[in-house]
Amino acid sequence: MLKVGFAFNFNIQRCEIEVGDEEQIIRKGYEPLLKLFIKHGLKADCFVSGFSSERIQEMAPDVLDLMHQNAEKHFRFGTYTYTHPIPQLLTVEEFSMQMQRGIALDKKILRQEPHGFLPPEFAFTKEMGRVLYKNGIRWFIALASQIQLGLKEAGIEREPYAPCRVALGDGTSLVAIPAAYELPDNPPRYEKLMMKGQNPVSRVIGGIRKFAEQHPDGLLLIKRDAETVFIDAFNSGFGGTYEVMDEFLGQLSRLDVVTPVWIDDVVDAQKDMPEISLPDYLGNTRIETFTEGEAAAIWEKTLLVREKIFEAEREGKDSAKIAKAWNHLLLSHNSDGRIGYWHSTWNPGEHTVAPSRRKFVEDNLEFALKSLA
Repeated sequence: MLKVGFAFNFNIQRCEIEVGDEEQIIRKGYEPLLKLFIKHGLKADCFVSGFSSERIQEMAPDVLDLMHQNAEKHFRFGTYTYTHPIPQLLTVEEFSMQMQRGIALDKKILRQEPHGFLPPEFAFTKEMGRVLYKNGIRWFIALASQIQLGLKEAGIEREPYAPCRVALGDGTSLVAIPAAYELPDNPPRYEKLMMKGQNPVSRVIGGIRKFAEQHPDGLLLIKRDAETVFIDAFNSGFGGTYEVMDEFLGQLSRLDVVTPVWIDDVVDAQKDMPEISLPDYLGNTRIETFTEGEAAAIWEKTLLVREKIFEAEREGKDSAKIAKAWNHLLLSHNSDGRIGYWHSTWNPGEHTVAPSRRKFVEDNLEFALKSLA
């Protein structure tokens, strides 16, 4: 029986949405998606940035209650950093702080201690892995194609659709969970196209049935933005995303060749888990997206703020001022406010940044510098 899981990331700091207007993401994206999983009796692992948890609690406490009431019935919660940075732009210290702040908010607001991590853009390095391990994380999600590379390098003949243990080079390891972006008889990014109305639900369901025939004991993990219902309608102009997701989940729930799972249960049940080494992967989006063009000035100021903080620490300056500067730097990390030009082979240039979203990043960098004055 094919195991089918869902991994949804929640990043409420959407680039096109003005700061202060995020409630529409909750109402048009999060709430209907959560209710569809409840309606169809399915399971989802939810990875909510700490900043998103804070905004949901503030703007829509009823939606947070819905998440609490259905925890362990339809939802479990992993971790997703504090403000959704691009990991490859961070120092180890910055990534550690992002993880610590995010996990603290997971425990406080979501009321669960996370076991798993969904990396923004699927980025992963051994340094990141060691930070995760030190923070009590036992597994992370990686692209199945990356796991396939690790298996090949280790000389292991095995399909990549099952958990593998990833060595971190210091005697420790994490479990890698494969996410698949391809299905038989479907185009690449089949689910994204389905949500744009460009790939029929029947074709996707047929692909899942065929995937189950090819990998009967495997895991098909479907990863998507939790803002799916809202974002695809907003970006593509296609207004039928709710209906598409409703149809898809309804047909999936009736398939007799799949069983819904949470990732923790897959990890616990996996008896044969080979150890591999994963190559460093800097994510699905090119780094130039956040360092060049309109993003260049923000990136240069980020480097200045970082050095000023490190300098203040070396000189033993006021710890309260340094802590305040760190807080503003963490807030400025949000990737959606940092986009210059969207460099992507999938859909280049598809994202634009709302003025207040950009200003949020710029202001926090300026606040960090003023904190150290």
